[in-house]
Amino acid sequence: MSLAVKVNIKPKNFKDIPKKMRKSVQAQVKRALSKTAEVGIITILERTEKGMGFEGGKFGEYSKKGSNDGYFGVRSRSGKGVLPNLDFTGQMLGAIRAKANNKRAVISFTRNVEQNKIKGNNRTRPFFGFSRAENKELGNKFTRFLDER
Repeated sequence: MSLAVKVNIKPKNFKDIPKKMRKSVQAQVKRALSKTAEVGIITILERTEKGMGFEGGKFGEYSKKGSNDGYFGVRSRSGKGVLPNLDFTGQMLGAIRAKANNKRAVISFTRNVEQNKIKGNNRTRPFFGFSRAENKELGNKFTRFLDER
């Protein structure tokens, strides 16, 4: 599972840029996309820490079904708190990484085990994505990063 950070840029085709400038522009775009993806990761982590999903609203409570109050009880007894923030060991959210080239940035995971956890968690508590407002802000950040010299 991965997220592509999509930002519209002009010109879309680097062939329209003179050859002498092309490599410099491509490097600037790659750097801007990389920084934008890092901001995207921070956005996901900060929102998730608050127990919020990208579709709006708070995450549903942890299950109290099963012996000893289910997963709610496990978290409560461990001292991790009962706010659904998808952070029990830190491994799943800690595995989120970004890669970029001069065409796109992708936010994905360093370990398949964590990727599988995220697939399940994202069904019940959608956190791995961006709202329209977050997408717009990422686009604005990209533009600012592109303008940096």
